[in-house]
Parts: sequence; structure tokens; C-alpha cells
Amino acid sequence: MESNTDKQAIYSERVTEILRGLVEGKTRDELAVEFGYKNYKTLDIYMRRKNFVWDRYKQNYVHAYSKLDSQEIEIGTATSSKAATVISMFQKDGADAKTIAKRLGFTDHRDLATYMKGKGYKWSYEIGNYQKVYGRIATEQTSVAVQTNQLPLINEMPLPSTGVSLGDSKELLERFWPLLELLERNRDRLVDLIVPGAESGTVPRYAVPGIFVTKSVHMTNTLDQMVREYSKEKNISQRDIFAVALIEFFQRYGYEREIETLLGR
Repeated sequence: MESNTDKQAIYSERVTEILRGLVEGKTRDELAVEFGYKNYKTLDIYMRRKNFVWDRYKQNYVHAYSKLDSQEIEIGTATSSKAATVISMFQKDGADAKTIAKRLGFTDHRDLATYMKGKGYKWSYEIGNYQKVYGRIATEQTSVAVQTNQLPLINEMPLPSTGVSLGDSKELLERFWPLLELLERNRDRLVDLIVPGAESGTVPRYAVPGIFVTKSVHMTNTLDQMVREYSKEKNISQRDIFAVALIEFFQRYGYEREIETLLGR
């Protein structure tokens, strides 16, 4: 019998549209009507068949929880076998970060936290394990502090003060209006970044005109190892990895028009 931990999230076209709709602010009831379901409960049933469950904190669907020792722990799609091993070892009773780090060859628990952060996971004090996160990840110092129970309680942390009065609201709105327009113009791209599962989707492929040449590039052994690991895990050639990286780098840092011309868009 297949266990819950063996089930992967199925990002079908409809699932992606549902996740995207929730990010855009639609409710489950609205999406249920949109996709022809009786109500949100029927929508939940469909998502469960795709190995998703509703997360009331994130207000979105997440990869189904696996149950271990009557405790639900969010596994997500493990980005590597080593990350999955870390999560599995923390599921055991009496798990200790320093011991696990030593057994897996890390310098210490801080090195382990840095590795998991790089794989897209953060430490959850609530479940006592790492969990998949989307968007900006907490800093290394925060992750380590959480593991060692050094963070203050939320209700003990002082609220930030903006120093802006209600009378300044109009001036503030005028000041940030260009930024709001920028966000609106790039709304679809931003939603794609936020929608869960976008990271685990298909890597884009580009048909770049020209002839192939050999180019030597110097990099640290850690980056080289990461490229090799990703190439093997995702079944994508290193050549395609560098092509995608360069194209998206140019698009983001001042050569968007040149890339559009190169790709004939």
C-alpha cells in the first residue's frame, strides 16, 4: 500500500488555476462556482485527490500532510534526498539537531540550517521539523535562533511604528502610486512567483539561434556541485541550466529588449 509520504502533489492545469485564484484573493466558494463544484467542500475533495489539503494559516492548499506518531508534518516535495533524510530524522522521537547534523556530515546544526534554507525549507517550531516555504525565507540567524528556542514570543515583540499620521495618507498614496502601477503591470509575473508549486514546475526551455561554442567558466566547487546535483535530480543538461540562467539574468538586469530580439518575441 502506498503511504502518504510516497504521494507527490499533482500540479495539473486546474490545480494551478485554483492555487493562482486563491493567491489573487478569490475565496474557495467563488472558485467552486467557477469550476462547477457544488461548494468549497467539493473543491476540497478534488484537491485531496491531487494530494493537497487546506492550510488555514496560509489560506491556500498545500501538499498533503503525512501522519507520523499521530502528528501531522508537512513534507512538501523534497528538493533532494538529503533534505528528505533530514526531515525524516527529525520525525523520530528525541531528535536532536546537533546529532543529526553530525550524522549527515554537516559541520554543526547551523551548517545544517543553512543547507535546508538553500533547499527551500525553514524550521517550524510548531511541528518541530523543517517545512517547505514559498517566497522570502527567514535569515540564517532567525532559523538557528528558532531551533535553539531563542526567539521571543510574538506577543512580546514590539510593533513597528511608521510615524505616518492619517493626515499624511494622501501624500503617502501619491508617493507610492507609481509603485502600485508597477505592481499592477507585473501582476501576472508576481502571482506566478507566489503560487505554490511554481518552484517545482517545469524549467523553461529556450530555442536560442546561433551555433554552439565552448566557454570555460570559473566557479567555486560548491556551485559546481549544485549544478551537477540539480542536473541529475531534474534531468536537465548543464548546458540548458546555464542557458536559462543567463537568459533570465539578462531579462532581469537590463537586457530585456535584447533578449526579446534574440528570441524573436
